[in-house]
Amino acid sequence: MDDRNKFGRPDAAPFAQVAETLGLGMAFQILAGPGGVGRRFTYLSPNCEALTGVPAEAALADPAKLYDQILPEHRDAFVRAEAEALAGDGRLDIEVRMRRADGEVRWRRIASLGRSLADGGSLWDGLMSDVTELKLGAEELEAQRRRLEVAVESTGLGFWEWDVRSGQLTWSERNKAIFGLPADAPVTIEAYMAMIHPDDVDRVRKAYADARDRPGGGDFGFQYRAVVPNGQIRWILTRGRVVTDEAGPAMVVGTTLDTTDRREAEERRNLVMGELAHRAKNGIQVMTAIISETARSAESVKGFEELLVARLQAMAQSQDLVTAAGGRPVPLHELAAQALGPFGLARFDIEPAIAELTVNGDVAAGLALLLHEMATNAVKYGALSRPEGRIALNADGAGPGMAALNWRERGGPRVEPSNRRGFGSRLLQAALRNQGGKVEPAFDPDGFSARMEFRVSG
Repeated sequence: MDDRNKFGRPDAAPFAQVAETLGLGMAFQILAGPGGVGRRFTYLSPNCEALTGVPAEAALADPAKLYDQILPEHRDAFVRAEAEALAGDGRLDIEVRMRRADGEVRWRRIASLGRSLADGGSLWDGLMSDVTELKLGAEELEAQRRRLEVAVESTGLGFWEWDVRSGQLTWSERNKAIFGLPADAPVTIEAYMAMIHPDDVDRVRKAYADARDRPGGGDFGFQYRAVVPNGQIRWILTRGRVVTDEAGPAMVVGTTLDTTDRREAEERRNLVMGELAHRAKNGIQVMTAIISETARSAESVKGFEELLVARLQAMAQSQDLVTAAGGRPVPLHELAAQALGPFGLARFDIEPAIAELTVNGDVAAGLALLLHEMATNAVKYGALSRPEGRIALNADGAGPGMAALNWRERGGPRVEPSNRRGFGSRLLQAALRNQGGKVEPAFDPDGFSARMEFRVSG
């Protein structure tokens, strides 16, 4: 008695029977000649029609009725997967979109094990299952994750996560950009730690360890310096959460914010506030010195009044110049004249070559503060504290795009070395630094001098 079933092959193997019983999908067997020629189904489980809309008998008679359901954009991938399976261990596992006989498009997972036959052909046993809901769910989760990432990054935040057990570190594109890395750059926890400024590494490790060691994990936040690949130092604010389970820390997730601009703005504000406080404290001293010197040189009360008012107005105009520069180029001789006018330009020997130089607004602000501060100190302690004292100001060469001013005092009291660092000393070091310049002071016994290097415009 022939025990073949109505689908053209002996009763299904135990695998096919289990698949049909558990509703895992459609079991099948395919026989192909050498080179894949003459491919045909030798078995299809009874649920073929429910899954594909094609009766099993029709597909057994014409395999194209199922193969043609694979959407054109997925067919090349399917052919490659078959070839790779035969060239390897015979395992094929691929997800493709297929169009049912009624026109509905569904996602299918096709898993099969192929084996070569003696005649050069191949035999494939496999299972086709519907994974549409799983794919749609995964796509929706990915879309939600991407929307969340975009929302986070729109605030300037970078997103990251670290799988503690596998060691895998994942950064968003924005997070990589914050650290000066291209979007396709690989990242590791070791590479990240290497970018943290050496002086901040221990503090970063401690903040993480404190959160990790809390029962159930915990949140952490800290600000530190990172040295990015181009050598620039950036201030980074990181907030994160350690996620734990019964085995301990499992995942760390968090955000990153570049706070460099904010930090530099705070430093500039503190400098300005310090300068304002210093001016308020020393304003009476400076004005008293100017009044005293004006009184010595005035020949009448009227002359005293006119000269005093002129010097006080020059002081105000100097501050106006600093405030109004706003990044526009400023002639250096105009800057020097307005900054030093309150102290009596007749006491200064300003080299004509200075008229050829212009500086941008930020540099002008720093130079005006410097010139005013050094002139103030000269009135209180240096060359301008004596009638015969004078100050020379001349231009000097520097590197490409740079220039220098030399300040030299003569005829004042002997300069004594001092370890005291007041506002003036701090200003000398900080006023031009953010614009790429520097100041080199020298406290020679014959008189204070300083070399100011700065960027020029044009």
